Amino acid sequence: MSDLARPLAEAAERLFAQRCATAVVGAAEAGEWPQALWQHIEELAPAQLLVPEDRGGAGGDWFDACALAEVAGEFNVPLPLPESVLAGWLLDNADAPPPKGPVGLALTSTNLASAAAAGHVTVDERAVPWGAAAAGVVLVGPGEGDDAWLLFLPRRTYAAKPGRAPAGDPRDHITCHKLALAQAGIRCHRLPGRRAADVKGRAALLRAAQIAGACRRILDLSLAYTSERVQFGRTIGQFQSVQHQLAQLAEEVSAARVAVRAAAQTPDGPWAIPALAAAKMRAGEAAGLGARIAHQLHGAIGVTAEHPLHQSTRRLLAWRDEHGAEAWWSRTLVQALRDAGAPGAWQAVVAATSR
Repeated sequence: MSDLARPLAEAAERLFAQRCATAVVGAAEAGEWPQALWQHIEELAPAQLLVPEDRGGAGGDWFDACALAEVAGEFNVPLPLPESVLAGWLLDNADAPPPKGPVGLALTSTNLASAAAAGHVTVDERAVPWGAAAAGVVLVGPGEGDDAWLLFLPRRTYAAKPGRAPAGDPRDHITCHKLALAQAGIRCHRLPGRRAADVKGRAALLRAAQIAGACRRILDLSLAYTSERVQFGRTIGQFQSVQHQLAQLAEEVSAARVAVRAAAQTPDGPWAIPALAAAKMRAGEAAGLGARIAHQLHGAIGVTAEHPLHQSTRRLLAWRDEHGAEAWWSRTLVQALRDAGAPGAWQAVVAATSR
């Protein structure tokens, strides 16, 4: 870990262990906004994490951001923490003021450069994380050239129809029709040197980090349960078949974390998208297999409302699909390798790891 990542992760772990119990997560899934938890999270200043120090930020990097997202995933934090980290980075790239309060984020197909030229924008976006409860939503979309464009919509500028993801977190439908940008006091910003694909890759990386954290949580729960559950006069964790499944689950946790950390340390350039794609693909595979193993080990108790396992496994399966599932990132990976001029898979691995 970097100098900032370790103390940040430790501080987040202490905070979430004290303030983000399963009851808090359950209440949030029932529709209660965890304001007390958010106030404590704001002390970590997630929106300032990736902003350079000379611009008033923490000067962190993507390794630090993934360390924070991983801990958030481990504790099933029911708040837009990764979204706030990414929104703060994007707004800084656009030389726009940092967000105040919780922020949602959506990758849109709306041409924001055209909206800027027309002076108004129409938005119809579904499944926006915390769109109704947030102080605003950051939209990132295409422009006329390669550069992505950004628009921050304050909460007063759009209508929101509440919705829920299978994980239980809000995924809302936000709309506004021909919103006059100047009248609303907002404007579209160009993101120089940032493509929409790059932004999606960074959003996928943070989701992959959350998956790695949630996988670690279900491993801990499985280890605890198999060491307590007694069958035929001994704990089930002593049976070889169970030990094999626990070892396989531990392998998935390690693989997801390694892929995320490797991608987090890959600099911008021709190998960034392949690394981000590999991280999301490998984390997605770990999410599916890990959830299956954990529920096999827990048996019937794992699907009860009283047991906390489902809070993690539902999120694993939902995060697996968000910002691109394995199939989408597999196609993207192949195309990125072709664009980088790699003649084959082995040559690509050598080139990517010899930078």
